[in-house]
Amino acid sequence: MSTYMPVSLFALLTTLTLCIALPAHAQNPWEAVKKPSKQLPASIGGYSNGCLSGAEQMPLRGEGFQLVRTGRDRHYGNPYLVEFLKDFSNTVEENNLGRLQIGDMSMARGGPFSSGHRSHQMGLDADIWFSQDKRAAERPLSAWERDNISAIPMADTRKHVLLEKNWDTRIPGILRIASEDPRVARIFVHPTIKRKMCDIAGRDNEWLRKVRPWWGHNYHFHVRLNCPPGDKNCKPQKKVRGRPCNGGLDWWFSDEFYAILNRPAPTKPVPKKPPKRPEMPAQCAQVLAAPAAVSN
Repeated sequence: MSTYMPVSLFALLTTLTLCIALPAHAQNPWEAVKKPSKQLPASIGGYSNGCLSGAEQMPLRGEGFQLVRTGRDRHYGNPYLVEFLKDFSNTVEENNLGRLQIGDMSMARGGPFSSGHRSHQMGLDADIWFSQDKRAAERPLSAWERDNISAIPMADTRKHVLLEKNWDTRIPGILRIASEDPRVARIFVHPTIKRKMCDIAGRDNEWLRKVRPWWGHNYHFHVRLNCPPGDKNCKPQKKVRGRPCNGGLDWWFSDEFYAILNRPAPTKPVPKKPPKRPEMPAQCAQVLAAPAAVSN
């Protein structure tokens, strides 16, 4: 049975107050709240329409990992995600595959972003760079370095080709560790990267089933976890079906795909109405209004 009561008048009034307090150009109360809620951990709703209670902040650095882009304040997750990232990074380091640079996770209480992501809303998604900065392997990065060093692209998204000169031979081993973890639901990468790994794997490709080709994702791979056990407020995605390689991958190199990729831009920009956001789960108003957790 859910631990969340129906939305209270207090929660709705608090949400309205937060919206009024924000600048007119950025009325997103989820970005205004800077600390996790003082509630039990829960991922509420869906990956692209949800929120996060009782979030945990990822440490700046640990065994096998270094946070980057910390100025965005997007390094919170369900404790289930934080535990996974620590385990995953530690295993990567133990296998001599380097030190991972972890980018965006979720905001302090999850929820939608004004820019950058449609998902990452309930603390179960994380972006991890393909490239590894040598400085991060040797010492903790400074605050300036965390926000200004650049990831190296593994693919050219405009030409839709793999950048072989940038390829890191550690990538398949790193992604295989993540994919074979039962906590992982999907890993999103650029289609040319998926094809490269399928070519390398040959018949030993079952682990590639969870590795999904998607737009962008040439600088980082995106790990998405399954719903935590017993979390009844979390809406899972359907399990990945089909063959690990070929099948759906073929479309990303088809005439239909290239027609979309090479479609000429309109001569006159067509003004677009901002898409209407779906209604968020009712419990999210309580998460937004809840007292802040006390920092350790």
